[in-house]
Amino acid sequence: MKLSYVLIAAVILCSACSKNRKAPNGFEVKVIREGEGSFAKPGQFLVMNMLYKDAKDSVWDDTKKRQIPVIVPVPDTAAMKNEKGLESAFRILKKGDSVMLKESAKAFFENSGRQLPANIKPDLEISFFFGVTDITDEAGLNQLQTKIQTRENEKNRVRQEGQLAIDSTAIDAYLASKNVKALKGKSGLRYVVTKQGTGPTPTLTNTVRVTYKGSLLENGFVFDQSQGPVEFPLSNMIQGWQVGIQLLPKGTTATLYIPSSLGYGMNGYPPAIPPNANLVFDVELIDFK
Repeated sequence: MKLSYVLIAAVILCSACSKNRKAPNGFEVKVIREGEGSFAKPGQFLVMNMLYKDAKDSVWDDTKKRQIPVIVPVPDTAAMKNEKGLESAFRILKKGDSVMLKESAKAFFENSGRQLPANIKPDLEISFFFGVTDITDEAGLNQLQTKIQTRENEKNRVRQEGQLAIDSTAIDAYLASKNVKALKGKSGLRYVVTKQGTGPTPTLTNTVRVTYKGSLLENGFVFDQSQGPVEFPLSNMIQGWQVGIQLLPKGTTATLYIPSSLGYGMNGYPPAIPPNANLVFDVELIDFK
């Protein structure tokens, strides 16, 4: 072992005896609650809750509220010499630890390879709180990620079902207020054929040639409009198009009323399309191939 690594090991061992630990690069860690066992080793993964806030007590992020932990890999010791700021502190954490670290906004952004935003003062102090819930290997990490993904998928499914009920009510109320008789497609889609085409309908494997105008159901704001015929692979379009366009023979002109779950969902498409926005598309299916 090189002399430098011997000195680093000594620093780590000594820091374990104090309520304040020092990372190999000298970064100081305040221990709020002492965990058990040994520090995370290279090749392992720290699973942690993280909260960080500024000196004005404005919380910038809190992973516990999202129920998705932050996962940090512990790199090989060869990376120590290049570690800046708090990243070196992850080498002196163990399971059950609750710790606090402080760093200036300037150092935090620079050390993470990002540019300091113009509205943040360089000397603003940021406090980071980490609670280490587990230290695991790659197999354990894969199991954890599968568990989280399964849970999030179920949450999204339940949320989408609830939102679809809201969207369907809103679309049907809108159609009733306009005295529009619409046909029903899958997953809450409503559509009105204004000019009936003939022949086969496209599938997801086709590229469609269309003209279109997209607007928000709520206020009629036009967020997109073609300036003549355009071509798209249907499989690349939002689900509302995938469901609706497959119902239309070549030459058909129709209006699609698309619930948000078949559009841009809970995130929307800023700045033009807000979250959970129901969409209206006037489309003409000119051809497909």
